[in-house]
Amino acid sequence: MNTAIILAARKEHDSLTPYPLKPFDGGQCLLERTIGILRELKFTNIVLVVGDCEEMFRRFVASDVSIVNNPNYQFTASMGSLAMAAPYIKEDFLVIEGDVFYEKKLLERLVLTPYDSCLTITEESGNGDEAFVETKNGFVIKISKDKHRIVKFDGEMIGVSKLSLEKFREMMELWRKSNNPYVNYEYLFFDVTESVDRPYILFPNLIWGEVDNAKDFERLNNYIAPKLRRKENPFDPENLKAHLRTVFPDRNVDGARIIPIGGMSNKNFKVELDSGEYVLRVPGNGAEGMVERRNEEVNSMLGCRLGINPEILYFNDKTGIKLAKFVRSAETLNAATVQRTDNMRKIVEIFKILHRSKVRLNNEFNIFHEIEKYENLLEDRDMYEGWESVRKAVMELQDYLNELGVSLKPCHNDLVAENFIKDEKGMIYLIDWEYSGMNDPMADFASLFLESDFSDDNADYMLHAYFNGEIPEYTKEKIAVYQILWDYLWAVWTVIKEAEGDNFGTYGRDRFNRAINNLKKIKQL
Repeated sequence: MNTAIILAARKEHDSLTPYPLKPFDGGQCLLERTIGILRELKFTNIVLVVGDCEEMFRRFVASDVSIVNNPNYQFTASMGSLAMAAPYIKEDFLVIEGDVFYEKKLLERLVLTPYDSCLTITEESGNGDEAFVETKNGFVIKISKDKHRIVKFDGEMIGVSKLSLEKFREMMELWRKSNNPYVNYEYLFFDVTESVDRPYILFPNLIWGEVDNAKDFERLNNYIAPKLRRKENPFDPENLKAHLRTVFPDRNVDGARIIPIGGMSNKNFKVELDSGEYVLRVPGNGAEGMVERRNEEVNSMLGCRLGINPEILYFNDKTGIKLAKFVRSAETLNAATVQRTDNMRKIVEIFKILHRSKVRLNNEFNIFHEIEKYENLLEDRDMYEGWESVRKAVMELQDYLNELGVSLKPCHNDLVAENFIKDEKGMIYLIDWEYSGMNDPMADFASLFLESDFSDDNADYMLHAYFNGEIPEYTKEKIAVYQILWDYLWAVWTVIKEAEGDNFGTYGRDRFNRAINNLKKIKQL
């Protein structure tokens, strides 16, 4: 699919410049944003249907952008404008209303849908000018401009849809016969389809809306756009400074020096201010529903009290923004350095302090429950091939694990090597407690060994040091089970994160395949 039709023909009565062309948030306009996203998605046939102020749209003409003029825009509704683009439509296409703003993920998801035609809806949250819909079993069954005409409505149409060439031709024929220039394309689409032909994608909590007047534009410029920018590009320098202003409300942070220092799902930045040096942690995409920030805050502070986590100076349990004391001359460990003998000894001591403390973390981290929670976030996203049979085998491990014996202790649960930092005096800290909670200590060892590909000798060295030479029976069997669970959980995690815009390459699939291979080994134990 390479074609998109943008409807921008409507008259704007209170502005010299049509609202789709007015720059907001100090940058691009709505039309530039939409065309930019379409180009990122490899659309090569973008058609603008314009009417009022046609000459102002001419600057967008390019090899991949055409303009069609609707001279009767004042006397036609959206179907009349869409009909003007008919000569350019040779395939299934997207139709986008030019005065609508929305998150980038909406177009990304719509392009990937397997359906020839598909509607996009959200929970009722727009400005009330769109169509309200009632849904059933994944399909739209009713539509109305007046929500009171529908006893039960599930959401609001966003103004972005996918239409098949076949249905569009039927809509065109019906439109010509109707002799009604004021009908909108959504209603003609309903007239030529049955409910089973109207699948939809639901976008809960979507940032979106329309700009029909000066009040709408002011809201977009002053409130919605910064929120959208923070969500889509959380690591923009201006966003980072906005976070710092919240952390330091009485200081001028405009001159702060902000330096990226790594991170996978989250990003960490060294912040240099006159008052000192800090580490600012900003959560990445897709963390909602996966991380309970209140638990992280409580557990992180407990880690500080135990002396194994650097001092935390600020934590926002709503946004996940965290500011910690910067550890000077710190070395971030990696898969190789974490297996140095002196580092392994120190990590064993950290594990002893954590696991054997009398601390009760704020939550239990049951991996089986976490798997189910993550799967609920998958929505209609596809997992990897063979997922259903693998999932069944993974969940059956719960009985086997209970037979081996489970002990609940304070655990970190995310033992990638990069979560260990070593200060200039050689002390090692354990950072990033997002997934911490009460769990079996062998889950921590399983995570550590798995994430850094520990050699058998080094794994044995750490277990002997931890258990003072007396490794309990079934310890290695439990570690093997937890390694499968971690791989499966993080594979699901990857699918969710990538659906939110991250790209982890083969990371998720590799973990999924390794879980399958290790499942085969478990059966031989």
